Amino acid sequence: MATEFLLYTAVFMFITIAAFVVVNQLLSTEIPLQQNIVAKETGESFANAMTLSVKGGTGFSYNYTFPRTIFGLPYQVYFTNLSDGFMVLEWEGSYGDFSYSYVVPAYKYEIQGGCISGDVLNSTSCSNMLMLNNDGENLTITQQP
Repeated sequence: MATEFLLYTAVFMFITIAAFVVVNQLLSTEIPLQQNIVAKETGESFANAMTLSVKGGTGFSYNYTFPRTIFGLPYQVYFTNLSDGFMVLEWEGSYGDFSYSYVVPAYKYEIQGGCISGDVLNSTSCSNMLMLNNDGENLTITQQP
């Protein structure tokens, strides 16, 4: 009787450990996907704020607060191609580099202030607030110091 009990216990422990290993492996492959989803949504929120500001029309002003990091790591938003109708977010994640482009409305964009250097916003420099002002001709983007 005791031998049967030990045998059943050993089989149960083996099945439990095997299930743990399989679930752990599945979850570890899911983490990079989830991190990239968060990075993509961060860039989409930038594009949405710019779209809102353009469609708001003359006199529309919007203060957009963005996250300083994605999973503790900084990222860059490239405003260099706004006149071509897109912007790019780059993030060096813990599981590899992420780069994604986002469509923005065709409009005249003006980058002001010293915080966005070379039309590239570094998420950890200056504050985490963008001021978006539409004067009817230009959408002025300024990062608060």
